Amino acid sequence: MTDDELFEAVRARVKAGRPTDSTATLTTPEPASLDTVEDAERTIGFPLPPLVRRLYLEIADGGVGPSRGISPLNDEELAMANSYLDYLNAELAPEDPPAPPPGVLFFCDFGGITWALLDCRHPEGQMWWWDQGDRHKLDLTFPQWMQAWLDGHLLDGRLTHKYMEARQLQDESWVGPWADEQP
Repeated sequence: MTDDELFEAVRARVKAGRPTDSTATLTTPEPASLDTVEDAERTIGFPLPPLVRRLYLEIADGGVGPSRGISPLNDEELAMANSYLDYLNAELAPEDPPAPPPGVLFFCDFGGITWALLDCRHPEGQMWWWDQGDRHKLDLTFPQWMQAWLDGHLLDGRLTHKYMEARQLQDESWVGPWADEQP
């Protein structure tokens, strides 16, 4: 699918009252303003990928997509750009996982310390998977990620751990020392 086709498929799903996989989410927030999007891009230091930017500007400021939907840009508690800065500037304990590289955002909360991350350094938005501190760069762009969600090829329409594991790349991935621990 092209970006335009993906955009229209997301719009249709939102209009049908199914913006996310959560049955509790039936409506979405208003679209983000251009000022909000540009402020977020300045904070991140990279432009949002075109399809991501369009979803925020024309459909909703978050609350659309897999699980509970992508994070909002303009929300006091959950604002993606603010969270990004907080994490990059945090003093991490030695046992904490390292912060993602600059330009990589916590993007979609799957619950249980599991997130899909968006790499804005990549023109289409490379996707990453964060699970309990381990993080893996994926062989998957944002449009491919959204298409997988829309196509329903995934268990219960959700992007599952198994789906993400099959697309892990080693480049820039990080796994904590607990991975070598024997049960």
